[in-house]
Amino acid sequence: MKFNRLGQLFIRLAVASTLVCCVGLAHAQQTWSIATEYPADTVAGRGVAFFASALASQTGGKVLGKPEFKAKAGATDLVAAVQDGRLHVADVFGGSLAQLDPIFELPTLPFQVHSLGDSQRLTCVVEPLYRRAFLRAGLHMLFISPWPPTGLWSRGPVSDPADMAGLRVRTYDDSSAQVLRGLGMSATALPVQDVRPLLRTGALDGVLSSGDGAVGRSFHGQLPNFTAIHYAFPVSFVVMSQTRYEALPDELRAQIDKAAKDVQRRQWTTLPTRIRENYAAMRLAGVNVNTSIDDGFRTHLREAGDARMKEWLARVPAEYSAAIKAFLEEAQDTCPISLLEAQQGVRG
Repeated sequence: MKFNRLGQLFIRLAVASTLVCCVGLAHAQQTWSIATEYPADTVAGRGVAFFASALASQTGGKVLGKPEFKAKAGATDLVAAVQDGRLHVADVFGGSLAQLDPIFELPTLPFQVHSLGDSQRLTCVVEPLYRRAFLRAGLHMLFISPWPPTGLWSRGPVSDPADMAGLRVRTYDDSSAQVLRGLGMSATALPVQDVRPLLRTGALDGVLSSGDGAVGRSFHGQLPNFTAIHYAFPVSFVVMSQTRYEALPDELRAQIDKAAKDVQRRQWTTLPTRIRENYAAMRLAGVNVNTSIDDGFRTHLREAGDARMKEWLARVPAEYSAAIKAFLEEAQDTCPISLLEAQQGVRG
């Protein structure tokens, strides 16, 4: 996506003006607001809390993080607040960033990633593209926070394509809504905060969601079935203003980079345990967790995913297509060190 260079210059100047007071005051304590639209007890919320703690530890208290959970602002507003300096750091769901660049649609493209290992490998391949796309938007990517695989919560069991017909389902982005409509559902992209009222009034039959932590618990009473269709292995991105980042002293930037690297490693290495804990909590609450998908049903889903991937590849830059080819052919032998270490931790 092309950005208005003049508009970007104005944004950088506005942010820079808020940083003048900090130049030469490298040892003055700063408190950074770190916002996410998700509750504290989700993988995204925990990532924000861990990063706040890591900031204080790595910087010796020069930078303190102030987490803000369940922010009412949507992803677009959070990004804008970071760009113009009203917010220091934001955790933003990747699928909500399509307006910045089509590369951010990739982690939520359906039925292309089939395991946590695949998700890590894809992230290794694409991480440089994410960073460059954020930079074009005036943003600095601090770290990537993975979510558990997306499943389908529903009032009744879903075990074949016929069970999907006509279901009124909430999805997390426009792309997933389009795909589920193609599978016969009535799907609408909605913020997670809007889901519970609609479930209580019977306006929804299902939710496409990882159902992680507090979000999952909010579905237990109304949606007693969870089908582990592994729609996608989505990620969130934690970002700050590139101008703000560049204005920091070198030593402080290195400390912040270390904090971000440590949190990213922790988020990936703890994800398998988190997935098991989520499933255990579901079953304890009486939710029927279906992890055995019939081969015919899975083939039906993957055909829909392949069609969506083909459409995406037809409209993205050649370097994006090349990266996906590398992923599909397992041609990537090296990873950014933070993710490489995370993979080794999971395997161990």
